[in-house]
Amino acid sequence: MYISQHSEFILTPLIRILKDGIAACRAIGSGIDSYPMGEYLMQSLFLKMTGAQEQKMKCICWELATLDYDYRYEFLNKKKYGECSSYSCKSSIFNDLIEIIRKEKPSFEPSSLIDVFFCTNALNEIDTLYRNSALCIWQSREYQFYKTHYSSFLNFNQIKYPPHINSYQLLQSPLKAKYEEIVYRHRNRCAHNTLSYQVNKPDLSVLSGADFGYHSYFFRFAILVLIDEIFMKVFQVYLDLYQNS
Repeated sequence: MYISQHSEFILTPLIRILKDGIAACRAIGSGIDSYPMGEYLMQSLFLKMTGAQEQKMKCICWELATLDYDYRYEFLNKKKYGECSSYSCKSSIFNDLIEIIRKEKPSFEPSSLIDVFFCTNALNEIDTLYRNSALCIWQSREYQFYKTHYSSFLNFNQIKYPPHINSYQLLQSPLKAKYEEIVYRHRNRCAHNTLSYQVNKPDLSVLSGADFGYHSYFFRFAILVLIDEIFMKVFQVYLDLYQNS
């Protein structure tokens, strides 16, 4: 029987990092004296979550390469995933995973796992976490904007996978565009400390745009968790197939 080296990490929900961070906040309360901690803590949580997700992507690739020698050759010689942080890399790894599963189970469709119920449960868990934390107090305006607008693109239509096709988009528009705009770019700014010379302020074109409200950690965390839940669901299918083969 195949023993996976990374499955425990891959199947550990990313939302746990968010839960741990929120639990740690309770020690400092939510009074006005704690407000300066808000941005610092949320950026730290964001970097921990993006870093963990990138490591998950790499671990999934190594898991696939361990058993499938054709994929190993492609991965080592042709696939250039780098840090696995961009949307294109994550979408490609999603398709790699489905392709390997279909070698053992040709009838597999991601739509059998990712449905309205899945999406609703994931988003409800995220919002419950927000509502019972100091995050929505520290950044109340951003949270109210999230509550009012998240359903316009954080919904099942943005992760709907048509049956009987060979190549999938991990996310549909506009969620795909939002990932690149508010998650990936901000990840690069934080990870490379470019905010240190940009005075921690967005460009004027962003500030004046109608979509500026989306540039908040509430949207960033939700998108990261949603992607993580999708990968865990599909990877579990892969793991079950190869452990039983």
